[in-house]
Amino acid sequence: MPEVYESPCTPFHKGGIGGFVFREVIVINSFFLCKSPQIQQGKIVKNISIHKEKKFFVFTLVLISAFSFLLYLNATNGKFVYDDFKIIVENSFIKEWRYLPKLFTKDYLFISGEMSYRPLVTFSYFADYAVWRLNPFGFHLTNVIVHTVNTALFYLLLRIILRNNKVVLLSVFFFVTHPLLVETVNAVGYREDLLSATFLLVSLIYYIKSDTLLCQESVNNSRFVVYYTISLVAYLCALFSKEMAITLPALLMLFVVFSDKNPWPALAKRFKGIYVGYLTISLFYLIIRFMVFSNPALKSAYQPGGLWVNTFTMMKILACYIKLSFFPLDLNVDYVVSPVIYPLEVSFVLSATLLVSIFIIFTILCKTRNIFACWMAWFFITLLPVMNIIPIGNIMAERYLYIPVMGFCVAKGILIYRITDHTLSPRAIPLRRIVQLVLVTLMLGGYGVSIIGKNGNWRDELTLWTKTIARSPDSYRAHCNLGNVYIESGLTEMAQMEYETASRINPKDASVHSNLGNAYTKQGLIDKAFLEYQEAIQRDRNYAPPHNNLGNIYFNQGAIDKAKMEYEEALRIKPDYALAHNGLGNVYTRSGDLDKAMDEFKKSLYYDGTYIPAMINLGVNYAQRGQLNEAIAEFKKAIELDANQLVSHYNLGLAYEKLGKHADAFTEYNTVIRLDPNNFAAHYALGSLYCGLGMTDKAIDVFQKIIVFNPNIVNVYWHLVFLYLDSKNDAEMSLYYLKELLKLDPSQAQRQDIKQVLERLKLSGN
Repeated sequence: MPEVYESPCTPFHKGGIGGFVFREVIVINSFFLCKSPQIQQGKIVKNISIHKEKKFFVFTLVLISAFSFLLYLNATNGKFVYDDFKIIVENSFIKEWRYLPKLFTKDYLFISGEMSYRPLVTFSYFADYAVWRLNPFGFHLTNVIVHTVNTALFYLLLRIILRNNKVVLLSVFFFVTHPLLVETVNAVGYREDLLSATFLLVSLIYYIKSDTLLCQESVNNSRFVVYYTISLVAYLCALFSKEMAITLPALLMLFVVFSDKNPWPALAKRFKGIYVGYLTISLFYLIIRFMVFSNPALKSAYQPGGLWVNTFTMMKILACYIKLSFFPLDLNVDYVVSPVIYPLEVSFVLSATLLVSIFIIFTILCKTRNIFACWMAWFFITLLPVMNIIPIGNIMAERYLYIPVMGFCVAKGILIYRITDHTLSPRAIPLRRIVQLVLVTLMLGGYGVSIIGKNGNWRDELTLWTKTIARSPDSYRAHCNLGNVYIESGLTEMAQMEYETASRINPKDASVHSNLGNAYTKQGLIDKAFLEYQEAIQRDRNYAPPHNNLGNIYFNQGAIDKAKMEYEEALRIKPDYALAHNGLGNVYTRSGDLDKAMDEFKKSLYYDGTYIPAMINLGVNYAQRGQLNEAIAEFKKAIELDANQLVSHYNLGLAYEKLGKHADAFTEYNTVIRLDPNNFAAHYALGSLYCGLGMTDKAIDVFQKIIVFNPNIVNVYWHLVFLYLDSKNDAEMSLYYLKELLKLDPSQAQRQDIKQVLERLKLSGN
């Protein structure tokens, strides 16, 4: 057990944060210190006060939670956007519980969609999918609920730390209505920031409870063990939600510095005792993160130009974060930050001036251990993990501010409260109260309305990226993502324009060239697509999609060996690449190796259990082996995932026909025709089935319909020739279709069966 501290000690629940105590607090709490001539009367007064305090606490907690929930209620109407597709929609990992054990293996990084080891976040997606499937409402609802819980936890934390209810309420409401939180709450793929904050706040609350127990003369060991264990487990969960929680030990030390009368001896005591658990967990996490579960695909690097360019650029970003915290007006999904190459650039000079000014103020406040400095420090400490000290892929994002902005909101709450502080000046208090009320009303009301409006920006991909480009036209990611929206909607030419714009802005990005190649492929511009895929490979030789796409081009051109090489290269780079396994299976099918083809199709489905092309190909493989029941099972699985895709219904019809289940075959062929009235294959298969069953009139009706929308199919005329001649004894109609047949293909006259028809028609006088 950690060492028990010697008395006297200043626990959090008594001394608050630091020696700074508001005069109003002393006045409010003075009844606890008054000596009553009647002790019993004093006890009654005290009990009444405690009861009122509890009622106020419950009412405030419910009010804050309800307000937070209602502000983001319209976020539940949103669809999946941005990284949600990679992490949820296209991620088979979260869709089957059989993958759950892989949360604790190295396979997690290959098939989870996460770039870092965040198993608790992924588990939450498992749970959401189990309940909601791919209904985005449920996933968004979870985000809103978690954020509401965070609001309540933040309130609980501040009630323990701060002794002034007005500052607590102001701080919490400023947090609830801060527009910088919109991105984190609306994007399901950014849930790691929400969950990390949840567990971080729980850990802090129970750390304070356990630390307070240690400061008492008679320690309740059992309660201490429970509180301390909860705090440590919560800290571990915070780390396995997102790396930003690694700042918790620094926050613990920060609170001691600003709350204890003799901070340095107190820190030394805690390092020997209670801090040991947190430091051990931090070390354990670092080993897991950087040694056991390091991601080889994570290849982030510093800004081009070296250490100083990176340092100057991050200083500019830090100044931007401060500006956004004060003025969250022009928010954006993707910030384009130009690197600071020369320190005399105007943007850097302004940023450096702001940071130096804040540092001077912070230093002055630290000398008196002012509470304001504590929460300033919270803001900067919790930002450290995303300041590119260890290179990160995206150097600036609003979601990084979810935890730091808590400190900012407390600092703002203190500032707004001090407007009416008598200790500053006793003059003009009524006027200052009016100013205070106006500021609070404008901030809470204005920002609250702003949040509801900004939630609408996240309702779908088209809205999100259109608005992002309007604010940040030089964002190549925004143009690329808008291109993805267009290509999914079938607007290939518009997608091509967006990809070309993205390529002009950032010609070094491999994914842009690969996407542009996809747009060219859909338009049949294979030569241009080929060049783009090769350019993508040159830009990033460890990027798998262009290899797979080149494999598709080679396969369609009949260059099977080259196609095989590209698919195998894609799988070398990304062993869990379901599309490449499917492509390689097609290669083996073409070369007649059904066993190897089956292995590849099964591997494709292992890594993506919802990949319909692999299901269809596996079903065809079974059918080619004569295993029709197994083939039917695969086609049915594909139909369960997408009842409107034609290939599975058609193949299912063929399988039923071979098994003699004609009624089922009719149903499947007619389903294809209902979905696509001009589908030749289904019409032809249906007509052939009618022929085989002797249903002449229905067969003729089907084949004649085919001629209406596709008049150049020789076999259709051939069927009609024999149906009219043999089944209907109608030589005139048979001759008519025979003439049409020979117009399309004169060589048909050399076929033995057609020669016999000609002879029969001559004998009949036609």
